[in-house]
Amino acid sequence: MNRVVILGSAGSGKSTLAKQLGGCHHIEVVHMDRLFWKPGWIMSTQAELAAKQKVHLDKPSWIIEGNYSGVWDERLALADTVIMLDLNRYLCLWRILKRWLLNKGKSREDMGPGCSERMSLEFIKYVWNYPTKKRNHVMSSALEQANHAQIVILPSKKAVKKFLRQNACT
Repeated sequence: MNRVVILGSAGSGKSTLAKQLGGCHHIEVVHMDRLFWKPGWIMSTQAELAAKQKVHLDKPSWIIEGNYSGVWDERLALADTVIMLDLNRYLCLWRILKRWLLNKGKSREDMGPGCSERMSLEFIKYVWNYPTKKRNHVMSSALEQANHAQIVILPSKKAVKKFLRQNACT
């Protein structure tokens, strides 16, 4: 695993898994949210995001977590491993609500600087609807584009823990 892409719903644990893998394998972790969001929750354009991502893609190793399908083609083409976190919506909802409560008013390291933790009904709906509106697109499109890579689908917290153990990360 030298070039790893981690995909999944908000709250599925992409950032946490990326940090764990990056730490135990000494690979730089890139958070797509951090690249996308400018201070004050201002969005980057697709061109800006692609340019920011390209800086990392040119490196020999990386772990990039986050979906952003508008710029994932090159990332997936270069990946040797694609991990899909396919956890249930209840767990993802619980995690985003817990994250919001614990980080209200603070900026997390995996977000853009100056982007304090926030929550909205729109975001809650996005997470709730992810399994029916986004999951299949991610599974089919992204995983098809990376058919040259090792594909790992982790459907539970138990599967994530097992994967970390198998990859010498515990």
